[in-house]
Amino acid sequence: MSSNEQLVLGAVRQKEASKKQGILQKLFAVWFDAFVYNQIWEDPRVDLQALNLDKNSRVLTISSGGCNALNYLIANPESVTAVDLNRHHIYLLNLKIIALQFLPTYEDFFAFFGFGKHEKNKENYQKYIAPNLDTETRTFWESNSLIGKLTNRKRINYFKKGGLYEHSRNGYFLRLFHKFSHLHGCNPEKLLNAKTPEEQEKLYEKHIEPFLNSFFIKTIGKLPVTLFGLGIPPQQYEELKKDLDKDGNIIDIYRKRTKKLAVEYPIYENYFAWQAFARKYDTENRQAIPDYLKKENYETLKSNAHKLNTKIGSVTEEIKNSNFGNFNRFVFLDAQDWMNAQTMTELWQAIAQKSEIGSRIIFRTAGANSPIESNLPNDLLERFEYQKEESEKLFKQDRASIYGGFHLYILK
Repeated sequence: MSSNEQLVLGAVRQKEASKKQGILQKLFAVWFDAFVYNQIWEDPRVDLQALNLDKNSRVLTISSGGCNALNYLIANPESVTAVDLNRHHIYLLNLKIIALQFLPTYEDFFAFFGFGKHEKNKENYQKYIAPNLDTETRTFWESNSLIGKLTNRKRINYFKKGGLYEHSRNGYFLRLFHKFSHLHGCNPEKLLNAKTPEEQEKLYEKHIEPFLNSFFIKTIGKLPVTLFGLGIPPQQYEELKKDLDKDGNIIDIYRKRTKKLAVEYPIYENYFAWQAFARKYDTENRQAIPDYLKKENYETLKSNAHKLNTKIGSVTEEIKNSNFGNFNRFVFLDAQDWMNAQTMTELWQAIAQKSEIGSRIIFRTAGANSPIESNLPNDLLERFEYQKEESEKLFKQDRASIYGGFHLYILK
């Protein structure tokens, strides 16, 4: 097992796990030591409302695809530090930062990360990006994945052929489901043609719901390993099942959240729906795209790019090794679902010791409830104020729709 696999296994391992769970955790660690996400699946609009960033904000976030770390720069914080156990995600964010700083124009930047593929990307990479990358990141993009070794294709070719949004473990997973949906007679990308909420509902019922009711989904959807494709470890799958009704099954949750993604938000600007149902962004009108890819934000991002730092490792260790006050905004994505009570306590104890009063912490969960309430010792829990009503309000605005809960805490 590689050093990165050991890092991931350390994060997902549960001492009280059964033998079966232990095997699944090891399989997930191997699976996760790869390029898993080509974009992040947490809505930055919700994050920014909860974080309330200003010029004195010092953000620590888990990186994933790096989109939100860049989105936060638009609010002009003092600094953003992106940390991830998965080195592949850090290498993607490093590529985005250097591209932002050294590509000549906005259109060149959009060709890389908006379109995800373009005939001039390879030339621009060699001329502007490669000379400015650190050695490890450059080696990563100029080497092959396991599949790439069979086809003799370097990772940087993602941006020339196929496209960034066709690749990654998550990208392959979505591509597989699209192929099976087409075989079932469904065309989920048709949803993007909707002009009204009513049309969204009708297109969902015609092109997505039948596939979710298919034998294929009912069969493989119940397997924990299926969730690996979404980057969901075994213990998070168990948390997801806690939201089931008495007579329900896991497919009911998939159906409910997929419908929310498809119909509850205007399709013309919900880039999460575009990625889920068509594996691309709205490159024509450029409305259904992340804010970091919008032209009006380009100059601000370019001038703030130096404020964004990246590190491979765990957020807990980053906080422990920091000076008091280094961070006052924390973004943990869905990491609390990965943790047992001991590791969760270790993380929140570090926040309490190293952060100033008023520091804000946000995270999402597979289920509806916050695990903090039941896993932290009472004396530690009392240090944090749970913004429950605000959390529930913001959760309803989350366009990604894949989670069961959003949670905001403030250090007293």
